[in-house]
Amino acid sequence: MLAALVVGCGGGGGDSPAAVTPPVTVPPVTVPPVPFVDTDKDGTADAYDVAPADPLCGAATDGAAGVCHVRAMAGTRLRIVGQADGKVFFSSEGDVPRVYGYDVKTGHFLGRVELAGFSATSYAYVAAHGRLYVGDTQGGVHGYSEALREESGAFATVAGRVGALAAAGNYLVVQDSSGAWGTHHVYDRRGARVDSKEWRDYSSQFAWSPAHSRLYYFRDGQSPNDLLFETIDQASGAITAQGETPYHGAYDIAGPIRANATGTRVLLGTGDVYEAPALTWRGNVGVEVTDAAWIGNDELLVLAQAAGRTRLVRYSAALAQLEELPLQGQVLGLVQAAGATYVVTQLADRVEFIAYTSSDDSDGDGYPNLSDKFPSDRTAAVDSDNDGHPDAFLAGFTAADSPTGLAKDFYPFDATCHAEADGNGFICIQAPPAFVPDRVIGDGIDVVYLLSNANGRIYRWSRLRRAYLAPLAVGRHGAAKVMAYSRDHQRLYLGYASGTITYIDVTGDSAETRLTALAQAVEGLAAAGKYLVAQDGSGAWATHYVLDRGGRVVASRDWNYFSRHYEWSASQSRLYYLRDDSSPNDIVYEQVDQATGALSASADSPYHGEFTMTGPLRLSGDGRLALGSGYVFGTGDLKLVKALGTPFIDAQWRSDGSLVTTGPDGGGGTTVTVYDTRLQTLRQQSYAGTPVALLKTGSSVVLVTQQGNTPRLTVLPR
Repeated sequence: MLAALVVGCGGGGGDSPAAVTPPVTVPPVTVPPVPFVDTDKDGTADAYDVAPADPLCGAATDGAAGVCHVRAMAGTRLRIVGQADGKVFFSSEGDVPRVYGYDVKTGHFLGRVELAGFSATSYAYVAAHGRLYVGDTQGGVHGYSEALREESGAFATVAGRVGALAAAGNYLVVQDSSGAWGTHHVYDRRGARVDSKEWRDYSSQFAWSPAHSRLYYFRDGQSPNDLLFETIDQASGAITAQGETPYHGAYDIAGPIRANATGTRVLLGTGDVYEAPALTWRGNVGVEVTDAAWIGNDELLVLAQAAGRTRLVRYSAALAQLEELPLQGQVLGLVQAAGATYVVTQLADRVEFIAYTSSDDSDGDGYPNLSDKFPSDRTAAVDSDNDGHPDAFLAGFTAADSPTGLAKDFYPFDATCHAEADGNGFICIQAPPAFVPDRVIGDGIDVVYLLSNANGRIYRWSRLRRAYLAPLAVGRHGAAKVMAYSRDHQRLYLGYASGTITYIDVTGDSAETRLTALAQAVEGLAAAGKYLVAQDGSGAWATHYVLDRGGRVVASRDWNYFSRHYEWSASQSRLYYLRDDSSPNDIVYEQVDQATGALSASADSPYHGEFTMTGPLRLSGDGRLALGSGYVFGTGDLKLVKALGTPFIDAQWRSDGSLVTTGPDGGGGTTVTVYDTRLQTLRQQSYAGTPVALLKTGSSVVLVTQQGNTPRLTVLPR
């Protein structure tokens, strides 16, 4: 941190004398030069330097007793407790409780103060008052200037412990437990209480939205929690209205709360974005948010934790990810000032304020972030098989130059191999490693997809080649919970606990690409013709979302069900599923309009507990639906057609109307049963390994069994 020392000099003058006196010769006086001593080389002379041995500060406000404030703060528990227009205030819990103020626009501290004589409970900086307010356990509200000089006398006193303080434009809101439930008191800059309303709620988080004169907050400690607001008239301070979202427990609620400048969007710490003024759910960014800032064009900067590290992620107005940067140290938050955004980070030996500049090419290698497979490493950009190893290094670079430790991929089109020793230098010769698949699905024509979360791969087995193809690399978003294949989209879809839904284009770039994010964990995915249906636990009971190819929600319905299995009927435009979260279980269907995506005509079977209903569901071409519990129903009326007498792990209908099922044989192996078109048993055959799945591929049926840690795939005879 630099400070400039300006030395000025000047002379004097007067009226011309009436007579001219001959000049007197004065011998020159030699003034010895004053030495400029700057021990820490920060540009400030030691004589004026508050910490002459530390280059991180020089100005008097930036340190005390020879120690820079950024050094002293590093060894304490720090929290940002208030900010506006670049002025940011910190609570510091160390040997004594202190508050620091800093201005990112000037790069200098505003002041520091020790909190003595009371126990602080809450803080708020009201820029319109030019004060930081501190509430205490005895109901006192203390006012401090921006230079952190305490003003004489209590600014305000409330009946009980100050539960929270909040800046509300021209006013300060104080929350205490008096009155029914709790009370919000509104104070002007003179300390006069101008309004007070009880039947309010305690909230750990507040956010002021000047566009609508709204103070957003929660009702923490009550169930269900929700996002609420109250309107505070900026002329009088009167609380004129109150409201909340229309959902009442449908979505998770957690701070922080961040409203955009125009008042049209509100982000919560859950990653959910609400549209104001109605506070309808807009979408989710797919990460839990520790802090955020809305920047130009309604882009969003988010601080998110992943694997113990903090990431700075930038999203477009459509909530598509544009940029991601790893951060070092403990990131305290974001500070905004005059269109600029700063990341505040606490390192082991100092606190840093780092200016952020958005970039669509973060590492400056000439490849845009969205097409750069290594957007934080300027030495490489291309990774054809998406296995984390570059096809080659960019011109002028080698592995030794990589700041992230990249190593060249000698087999850039096969995610099974990357090191030269993994093959013959030209072809990868390694077989897929042993694994137990988490999910198994097929494309219905040739390829069987086996997901291994442990290996971060989707292994592909071809019926036509009777061999494995190069696998697909996945896992950047964690372990996938569900997987679906859409023939219409030619995509594999993956759903994650974060709510994120991704896809892989099986005909083009095999990179796993983010599609969208739901409010809660993705519990179900199903291809429904032109659309994708996704299910999470939000809403009443559960919600089904209908997504188009671009990830846009075109329809949704709550009061719905969780199902482990789905089956799409193209001829009926129906999605069949179970209600696995309800008792008795049952077959349910909903119509998905192929022109609009609208959901309609939901119905269930006429049975309610008479038959055991378990998945999977398998639909025949002639309108019969087989359930894993061993029953077959007609799709016209969902009435029982046949009781097979034996449950199955999986089944497939052949094109001639015969049925093939598989299940355990009781001795550690697998039994395959073939039924004729009238569902009479034709034959049974045993196979080694435990049953996993049956897949329809073209006119064939492929059996997947597990022998130890190795999946076995067998094309069944006709």
